Amino acid sequence: MPTISGGLVAQPGTMFFEEVTFTETSGAGVYTGTVTVPGNAWLLDIKVINTVYWDNAGTVTLKVGDDATDNGWFTGINLKATDLVAGADQETLDFNNAGGKPGAYLVAATGERALMYSALVRIVSGIITTSSTGGTAGRTRMLVIWSNHATPAPATKV
Repeated sequence: MPTISGGLVAQPGTMFFEEVTFTETSGAGVYTGTVTVPGNAWLLDIKVINTVYWDNAGTVTLKVGDDATDNGWFTGINLKATDLVAGADQETLDFNNAGGKPGAYLVAATGERALMYSALVRIVSGIITTSSTGGTAGRTRMLVIWSNHATPAPATKV
């Protein structure tokens, strides 16, 4: 292994990711997609893309959070065109670009991000609520990325 300033460079933690896909079906309802992030993991990012606009006759909104705050990372995302562009000019919402829809864990003014690390297991949930009839076109994807290093490198004191 190479050395830097007298110390050894440890192997990096392993990066994991899991994707959830949401596919619109006709009528009002609630779609829930979950990803389990293990304890002692660093949550690196959550990315959301709308590949096809939802066409339910009513409202279609997405929120992303955890078991403590269901809209902790993103809230009130309109999947019918106004908040998350689909198609050729597809946009992505993530921790660096919350698109004006940050939840309580993302502070846009300061760039602060809460709950990036937890010793406990977390369930990250994307929840889409449709309110009316019709609709079969919508397609949305949520990608959760985390790193988990089983044995962190200890600091040294001189």
